[in-house]
Amino acid sequence: MISNRLVKTAGTGCLAVAMALGAVFLPGTADASPLGDEIRIGIMDHDTILDRPRRETAAPDINVELLLASPTFLDWAFSPRPLIGATINTNGGTSLGYAGLGWNFDLGSNFFIDGSFGGALHNGETRNTSTSSRAYGCKLLFHETLSLGYEIAPNHSLMATFEHMSNAGLCDKNDGMTDVGIRYGYRF
Repeated sequence: MISNRLVKTAGTGCLAVAMALGAVFLPGTADASPLGDEIRIGIMDHDTILDRPRRETAAPDINVELLLASPTFLDWAFSPRPLIGATINTNGGTSLGYAGLGWNFDLGSNFFIDGSFGGALHNGETRNTSTSSRAYGCKLLFHETLSLGYEIAPNHSLMATFEHMSNAGLCDKNDGMTDVGIRYGYRF
C-alpha cells in the first residue's frame, strides 16, 4: 500500500517540475499533442541487486514518464525531448519525481537506444541508512536512464530500462540507487 507521505512527496515534486517545464517548453512545441509527444509506463526492480547487495525493500516500482516534443532551440544538441516522470515504490521505499532531457537514436530494424539526463527529487533518507532507505546525501540528485527499445508497432514500443540517481559526490553521503525494468511507450 502506498503511504500518504509518499504520494504527497512524489505528487508535489512532479507537479512543480511539470509546471516549470510547461512554462519553458510548451510555447515552442505547437505541433505536439496537448498530452505531450510520448507517454511511458513500466515496472522496475527497486534498488536492484545487479550492481550491489539490495538495501531497500524488494517491492517493485511503478514508473510513469511524459516526454514532450523537442523545441527547435535544442536542435544543436541532437534534439533532446524534455521529460518529466516519477518512479514510485509500492511498499514505502524511496520514490522520486524527476525532470530532464531525453535522446532517442534509431539503430535500424525497429531497435533504438534511448537515454536521459536530469535531476530528481526523492523522499528517502539523506544522512542515515535505514531498513527502508539508503543514505542519499541530498534531496535533489542527478537522474539518468538508459534504455534499449524495440518498436513493436507504429507508435508502440517496449524498452529494457536502467535508471540511476545519485549526487555524484556533491554531498557527504552518496549511496545512490539503481533500478532496472521494462517499460511500454506510446507515441501520440
